[in-house]
Amino acid sequence: PRSPCCFDRRMSGRLRRAPLGVARLAGAAIAAACALGTATSAPGAAAQDPLDGRELARALGCGACHAGMPPAEAARAASPSLGPGAAPLAPAYVFHYLADPQPVRPGIAPSRMPAYDLDEDERVALALFVTNETETGGAGLQGVDDAFRTARARHPDVDRRVGQALFGALGCAGCHEHADAEPPSQFAPDLSLEGARVHRDWLEGYLARPVAVRPAGPRPGKGGRMPDFRLDPVETRALAGYLAAQRAVEPPPWTPEDLSPFAMVKAETLLREQWSCLGCHQLGNDGGRVGPPLDGIARRLRPEYVRALIADPSHWAPQTVMPASFEQPDRLDLIASFLLRRESPWRGGERVEGVALRAARRQASGFAEEDPPPDPGQAIYQSRCAPCHGEDGGGDGFNAPFLPVAPQVHGDGAVMSLRPDDALYDGIYAGGRVMGKSHRMPAFGPSLGDAEVRAVVAYMRRLCQCRGPAWSTDGRRR
Repeated sequence: PRSPCCFDRRMSGRLRRAPLGVARLAGAAIAAACALGTATSAPGAAAQDPLDGRELARALGCGACHAGMPPAEAARAASPSLGPGAAPLAPAYVFHYLADPQPVRPGIAPSRMPAYDLDEDERVALALFVTNETETGGAGLQGVDDAFRTARARHPDVDRRVGQALFGALGCAGCHEHADAEPPSQFAPDLSLEGARVHRDWLEGYLARPVAVRPAGPRPGKGGRMPDFRLDPVETRALAGYLAAQRAVEPPPWTPEDLSPFAMVKAETLLREQWSCLGCHQLGNDGGRVGPPLDGIARRLRPEYVRALIADPSHWAPQTVMPASFEQPDRLDLIASFLLRRESPWRGGERVEGVALRAARRQASGFAEEDPPPDPGQAIYQSRCAPCHGEDGGGDGFNAPFLPVAPQVHGDGAVMSLRPDDALYDGIYAGGRVMGKSHRMPAFGPSLGDAEVRAVVAYMRRLCQCRGPAWSTDGRRR
């Protein structure tokens, strides 16, 4: 049997004042509406010290998004099914509830519905998808609440299909079953080596108040984000302790060098004017928004992990798009030491606004697919090139506004037809600086094989619908 639930007083009044038919339907859906809130009556109220951090991770469903965590079956069992075949929900209720999820099901503690810091248009889209509302249907239910109706009118380009894509990007399917949703996937960082990666004190502060680490999401441009489970201090300590003990692999010991003032200036000059790091990472007010900001990195990450990550990103962060470096070990020591010795507070990144809805609209329109495309060149381009150059090669990727030089428009046949395949290959392999272009364009050669680079070149030719100059093909037109 379902546990009794308590609605927000304002929402109860709205339902009571609704037309009879609407109120009857909304009333019949009260239990299902309550089921959206998988929180305790007061987050952490049932927690006792000492608390088992592993069991808490299981109850919260961390494994739904993160590899290296207990399976999320407990969270799925506590989460209601949504969509076709599930109990009906009122869109206005969902819209308001997602703005600030409140505890409504004490009986399932410590499982709970987290807060996602959703924008208004995101809440509209999810409300339409979760309640099966179409773009034109459900006028009666929308009339339950003037605020929802007004918000719906403010975002006419947001429909159920956009909500469906957003449902997948945020990982909602990890806990909630929905007949029209893609199967859940573990797209967030692997936590099996979290203890070897971050400092425990930072982790406790982060779990207590999550802020953006990857401004555009763990899959750059998809807009996923870490939700706030509103952990109490006992839960925060227990979960942080469990995660800090996860050390599946230990990076080799390394200690940052004590750099002279000259070496600090040299490293910063190289970082800002020669190396490509700030094409993706932010340092101060400069840099991209693809990866985590570099300010206060010593506060967040362990020194040996920083050094190992720079040398071999794909090994220490398997899902990353960060390429390995051509630089010599002493240069890598220099940059790692600079970042760890630089005095700056860790403040998190500022979430790239609108990136989630932009990706969801594209997917809903059929321009992008959630699963990796079968063409290997396209798959690589979408993950590594599209953040700056755009998914269609239009130079309009979400990271483009944060770069000092506008990215090349790969869809421009007039320009691309002047460049031989070898030049495109060199730019991908060795980066922009060696081609006389922006040094913010990274070199992907250390991370991609010859066949992969050539596959990307072939895909770029598909984007521009052009070939290179005739002289570059030994006189033969292809």
